[in-house]
Amino acid sequence: MKIKAFPLGSYMTNCYLVWNDNNEASLFDCSDSKLDNIVSFIKEHNLILKNVILTHGHGDHIDGINEIKRLFPDIKLYIGKEEEKFLTDPSLNLSYAIQGYDFKYTGDFTPIKEGDSIFGFEVIDTPGHTIGSKCFYNKESKFMISGDTLFRRSYGRYDLPTGNLSQLQRSLKKICDNYPEDTIVYSAHTEPTLLGEEKRVLKSQGMF
Repeated sequence: MKIKAFPLGSYMTNCYLVWNDNNEASLFDCSDSKLDNIVSFIKEHNLILKNVILTHGHGDHIDGINEIKRLFPDIKLYIGKEEEKFLTDPSLNLSYAIQGYDFKYTGDFTPIKEGDSIFGFEVIDTPGHTIGSKCFYNKESKFMISGDTLFRRSYGRYDLPTGNLSQLQRSLKKICDNYPEDTIVYSAHTEPTLLGEEKRVLKSQGMF
């Protein structure tokens, strides 16, 4: 499995294009409607975009989904079942605060939950930053896409709608205790890191 980051939108959110040996691809998060770089890369490498998979429903992760669905109408969109309302409720997705306008998505989507498997990734429930935040683990390539749950030397804020510190602490402990320490973590707002390194940092910070 190959992976490439595309920093998009006002927050330069890392949106990850992942593809396999069959040139099938999935996009994790879609932060902006200006998608020229992603579209050019897909065409240049003859990739077939199959899915857009959302780590959670904040505006800086979903702002481009209307446009990506327009460009690739056959793709499937996935989001945590707890966050369906984030797609249509700007008071939850915080799009006005982030982008300066209310964002809504009215197309079709498929809710996901822990234990599901999508494009070779295990879906992990990691609430705390938001109620339905998800991480995605690929065992074969040994990497994890963590959204805003875990960053390099940090973690997601928990003071926004549906955020919760206790849940975040449990989620961080869960992924640190149950996945290999040499797992590469790809987050939405920092450079890649190793899960074992972050486990030691989080313990030193008293997060668990």
